[in-house]
Amino acid sequence: CIGTEFVYLQDIFRRVWTKLQALPEATPVEVGAFAVLLLFIATVLFMILLSCIHCCCFTKPKHQPSRVQPLHNI
Repeated sequence: CIGTEFVYLQDIFRRVWTKLQALPEATPVEVGAFAVLLLFIATVLFMILLSCIHCCCFTKPKHQPSRVQPLHNI
């Protein structure tokens, strides 16, 4: 299972590398599409990084004492 995922990722990286090598001869539309794709990937990775930082550094303890006082019947 892990071996097939690794091969799949290798194939994706190989295709991206081929596109990068052909980029100097690409049309402006292809360059723009590739830039948008890279921007999307960078945004997703940045959002994942921010969520990990937020969860690790800025979370409150899960077991805080309750500040709600019970109501007393009159």
